[in-house]
Amino acid sequence: MQIVRKETTPLHLTLDITLEPSDYKPKLDSEIKKYKNQAQLKGFRKGKTPDSVIKKMYGKSILADVINETLQDKLFGYLDEEQINYLGQPLANEDENLVLNLDINNPKDYKFSFDLGIAPDLDIKGASETDAYTFYDVSVQESLVDEELSAARRRNGKRIEATDVIQLMDMIKLDAEELDDNVIKEDGWKTDITMLVNVIDDEAVKNELLTKKIGDTISFDVYKLENKDQEYIRKYLLKVPAESEQEIGNMFTATITEVSRIEPAELNEEFYITFGDETVTDEASLRDFLRNDIKKYYDNQAEQFMYREVMDYLMENNTFDLPEDFLKRYLKVSNEKVSEEVLEKEFDAFAKNMKWSLQKSSLAKRFDIKVDDNDIKKHFTNSVFSYMRSYGNMDYGFITQTVDRLMKDKEQVNKAYEEILADKIFVKVGGLVKRNKVSITQEDFAQKVKELNERVNNF
Repeated sequence: MQIVRKETTPLHLTLDITLEPSDYKPKLDSEIKKYKNQAQLKGFRKGKTPDSVIKKMYGKSILADVINETLQDKLFGYLDEEQINYLGQPLANEDENLVLNLDINNPKDYKFSFDLGIAPDLDIKGASETDAYTFYDVSVQESLVDEELSAARRRNGKRIEATDVIQLMDMIKLDAEELDDNVIKEDGWKTDITMLVNVIDDEAVKNELLTKKIGDTISFDVYKLENKDQEYIRKYLLKVPAESEQEIGNMFTATITEVSRIEPAELNEEFYITFGDETVTDEASLRDFLRNDIKKYYDNQAEQFMYREVMDYLMENNTFDLPEDFLKRYLKVSNEKVSEEVLEKEFDAFAKNMKWSLQKSSLAKRFDIKVDDNDIKKHFTNSVFSYMRSYGNMDYGFITQTVDRLMKDKEQVNKAYEEILADKIFVKVGGLVKRNKVSITQEDFAQKVKELNERVNNF
């Protein structure tokens, strides 16, 4: 085999490969023998078909497969041996004549030419002990502790019937009838509606309800009760069968037939034990527990915020070129349906993701960070476990089956690999760099997170 390496333009490489008979002849003879042993042709006993007959019938197909397999082995073996860091996949040179004159009876040289896009060498700045990033130290206000305590008491409380004036967090049931010109419509639509007062979108109706109690009546535009589309209102509030085309008006009158509310759990031992922490024995210790829990949450949010700033700094301060001509051609070959217009429109986003991926790879190599199958399996298990728990379904057999299925999905595995690699890199870099702590209120931090999300989503 001969390989000639030609540097064409920066970050573009062409490999001219010549396969000689000695490269593929042993494999070819082996394949012909295999066909011969398996062939059952009329007039010949199994395994006794002459080589000339096998070659005449299957020769070109066998030779084509052998040449292709040998070429792949030699090409990728060379790339590995020379440690060539290429992007995407090698592409056949556009000027190459892809028509091969295959002749199984006359072994000869076969020449091929491949174009490659080469990854640039990187020296990442911004990820060392001398670099510093802002870490927001969010102050936990007592109002947040109050809210968490109230929420916990509601979660552990019990629902009771309420006969006094309706409150914002009450659940109400309405027996509603369609109106026509402010009077109940004959043969009009009737339905019962159960909903939380605080989710009502019509502020006027909500405020009026807060002055009423069981037995009172109220009128409303049913399509303004919730901030949902007409299809949702018909299906879930009016309960109109899917096949029905009956026209129903907007205005309804309703009698309030039920009102219930959560009676908060009492501050007692039975309530304290639900937190699973033996230090929680009274209101003061519970407030300390909740305060620490809230602090941990915001510290984690601040950590993620800092990681994003690390990423932004690395992307802005480590500039390098990509083999754009090759990558555009690679994208077109990989997806024949993509148009030139779409390619040009989306290439910048693709290039940005590619540059971030290359920086991750460089940092992973610098810090010897690896992602193995156990990392990926643990990632899938945690994701599926969390998803199933939110639905109250802890079928461990199903969880295991789902994880096994995901482990066989190449696209999902690649996605998980990139996420895990990024997490490991951020943890490593976050432990190396200096942290400039800046005190901030919860409100101001929430605003910064909102601005960051808007900036990221608008990219």
